Amino acid sequence: MSYYVVTHRPLEWPLPSFMQPVSTVPAGEGVLDLSAEYPDIPGRSEYATLFALRRHLQRTWGRTDPPAGEEWIGVAHYRRFAVTRPTGTPDDIYGVVSPEEFGRLPEDTFLPPEGSLLLPSVAQVGTLLGQYGRVHVMRDLLHFMAIAIDLGVIEERAAASLLSQGLLVAAPSIGVYPTAWYLDVLEKLERVTEAFESTVAVPREGYQRRVVGFCCERLNSMLTTSLLPEWSGGVLANPALIVSGEGVYAPNSDGVPAATAA
Repeated sequence: MSYYVVTHRPLEWPLPSFMQPVSTVPAGEGVLDLSAEYPDIPGRSEYATLFALRRHLQRTWGRTDPPAGEEWIGVAHYRRFAVTRPTGTPDDIYGVVSPEEFGRLPEDTFLPPEGSLLLPSVAQVGTLLGQYGRVHVMRDLLHFMAIAIDLGVIEERAAASLLSQGLLVAAPSIGVYPTAWYLDVLEKLERVTEAFESTVAVPREGYQRRVVGFCCERLNSMLTTSLLPEWSGGVLANPALIVSGEGVYAPNSDGVPAATAA
């Protein structure tokens, strides 16, 4: 298994040795920069780096399916990590640790038993449509989901059901998943993103400029929650871990709001 940490800036604390930081912008020594390799990647969020990582892995392998030893993949965002047990001081839907505390965590905090999924907790947020509309532009999500339906990424009735429900995996792209499933999800999200940005996307300012990431997060969450009832192995789902020098969770600092506020 390989474990990647997506970042958009130089890391402020050391990572466990088994984690490889990756970016699509220059982010300092030790960070794999894919920007020159894939300058055409769509989007302005951590998903842009994940799209580049998918392409990079499949090009490196010389195939679309993972080779032996790469059947599982771990992913984190520079300060957000899925964990195998509740960790840190509870804050909103997360657990928070200082950089010093993070450096003392054992490896099994991030690595589940063999054959088990690891993901952030599934939060109850009313309805996905209502939750999105409270702080984002509803028009964008509706267009994004319509494109996903047209492309066959999600079936229409399933989309209607999930959007009217209130289950959200905040930061569903982090965790440990079967590699083939995870890369297939990224390929689907990239197809929807490319179609969205080339047709109906409207440039946004400020916080809303990350509209693609917000929409990808909701569709990614829907695909993840659809996987869980079909999964026959173990599942570990705990509040995601946030590393914070201030000791608190700041929702807007990396562009991904808490599920209870987004």
